[in-house]
Amino acid sequence: MKKILLVAGGRPGNLLLAPLYDALKKNKAYHTVALLVAMEGAEPISSDLAECFGLDEPGSSKVISLPQGSPVEQLATVMTGIEKVLVSDKPDLVMVCGSDNAALGAALTAAKLGVPVAAVDAGLRSYERLDSEEINRIAIDAMAEYYFVSEHSGEYNLINEGVADEKVFFSGNLAVDSLVKLMEQANQLPVSRAHGFRPKTYAIVLLNPSGHFSNKEPLEMMHRLLKEISGRTTVLIPRIDGLDAAFNDIESVKIIESLSHAGLLMLLRDSLMLLTDTEELQSEATVMNVPCLTMMESASRPVTIEIGTNVLVGLDEEDILSRVNDILHPGKHKHESTRSKIPEKWDGAAAPRIVAVLDRIL
Repeated sequence: MKKILLVAGGRPGNLLLAPLYDALKKNKAYHTVALLVAMEGAEPISSDLAECFGLDEPGSSKVISLPQGSPVEQLATVMTGIEKVLVSDKPDLVMVCGSDNAALGAALTAAKLGVPVAAVDAGLRSYERLDSEEINRIAIDAMAEYYFVSEHSGEYNLINEGVADEKVFFSGNLAVDSLVKLMEQANQLPVSRAHGFRPKTYAIVLLNPSGHFSNKEPLEMMHRLLKEISGRTTVLIPRIDGLDAAFNDIESVKIIESLSHAGLLMLLRDSLMLLTDTEELQSEATVMNVPCLTMMESASRPVTIEIGTNVLVGLDEEDILSRVNDILHPGKHKHESTRSKIPEKWDGAAAPRIVAVLDRIL
């Protein structure tokens, strides 16, 4: 029986890990352990995701808790913690999920100890070297032996970087596996109505608390945008530590308490649009055909832009308002906001495809 260690930290990585864990556990050829990395005091994985994929069962996972500190201090904590697990468990393969410091620490430690690494969601590139996760993606892929990619751009990027094509496997997007299963579980929950909002009567704004809008001038621009948008439709903002007070004076902006991931997905499905400065929920918006305006200059998942609902708008205030208006009242950008197709293999079956590959190569 082959031993596989899955590693993730934070929601984006957990959304990849959970369906893969479930698929591996159902295959009797593998002994699988999930290693979850989280800040001290925080839940390592959301309860709905854990329950949905069997990660709430005793012995299903191990946890590394990170103290407050610099990114380098946290990376060191991740590496020393993972080293102990690798030495004690002796896995045959470490599969790293995502591109945060937990994934980077796992890849570094496994490579140093001679344990093969598989990169999940490999090959994604934004080409923004100032983005710490872009550096992590490049470093993780440099140390991996096997690569599971979620879209064709991942294949092209890896092969252009010199990775042998027989090591690259196009499996699909594991986050969509999580989306499909969570929506099946939560489909009877009228989440939007529970907050007093009818479907397709509100927009969602999702902001990174440490992103652009932590600075004064972009925050002032965001305030103007929200004031203008909220004059046209209700705006829902999941609670953001440090940013809530900046928007409290706008009447039609509603700050809502943090939701489970399933609850957030239900709100997204029933929304008119998503305005965000993170890559979180871009894939889900495309699959659910919800227009997404991303206030970034580049994205690591170009397929959401090429055939999906995602549009990069940067911090161009006039362009953002124009596109918001066209979403609410379709105009010159109508062809862009309604053209969405579901990308190839984003069908909720990525995890079984990955397990089938592992059956061949291990």
